[in-house]
Amino acid sequence: MTKTSMRGLLAAVLAGGIITGGMSGAGVAHADGGGVELEGVSNGDCTATIKVTNYTNSTFFQPDWWFAEENDPDMVNRTDIPATMEPPWREESGIAWPIARWVGDPPLRSGLAPGVPEWDSNNNYNRNAQPDGFLTQQTIDLNAVSGAPGPSADGTKTIYFRIKTGPQEGDRLPNPQQLVVTGCQKPGGPLDFGSLDLGALVP
Repeated sequence: MTKTSMRGLLAAVLAGGIITGGMSGAGVAHADGGGVELEGVSNGDCTATIKVTNYTNSTFFQPDWWFAEENDPDMVNRTDIPATMEPPWREESGIAWPIARWVGDPPLRSGLAPGVPEWDSNNNYNRNAQPDGFLTQQTIDLNAVSGAPGPSADGTKTIYFRIKTGPQEGDRLPNPQQLVVTGCQKPGGPLDFGSLDLGALVP
């Protein structure tokens, strides 16, 4: 396959124009061992690790994310590109709806174990190509994001993330997951004595 045809294929895949099957389970973590699973973990230091477990033979499932303060149901649910968008919502080449931030740089996407043939025009899509799953992950520092909102009074920031791209519509996870990320206190902020036994300090 030429580079030109592969670029065209990728654009169509991200926009959902290649395969539009109606498998059930879109928007939830697939418990049957097929498709993809999406998970977020707060690391306690104002960073979040987003994980994609890929059971398919496609590398085109790619999550995006945004802060709770940026949550716009119209942008989240649109199936077209509006005339105007507020950051982080933007138009991404080949995708027919608004996208927020990709996860990390280079962006997180579904991965393949060594030796697994990748889905392309010569290899059919297989949602169970990797029965044990293949994990890829990226960690994002919420304090380092340009224009990031400040933390809550208890030092948290809330984000949403999803997978709305990929070759098989039924294997995407378009319903946003919410993650409360802890450890975002401002420098010099109040200390958390919740786990400190002051009695142990008294001689």
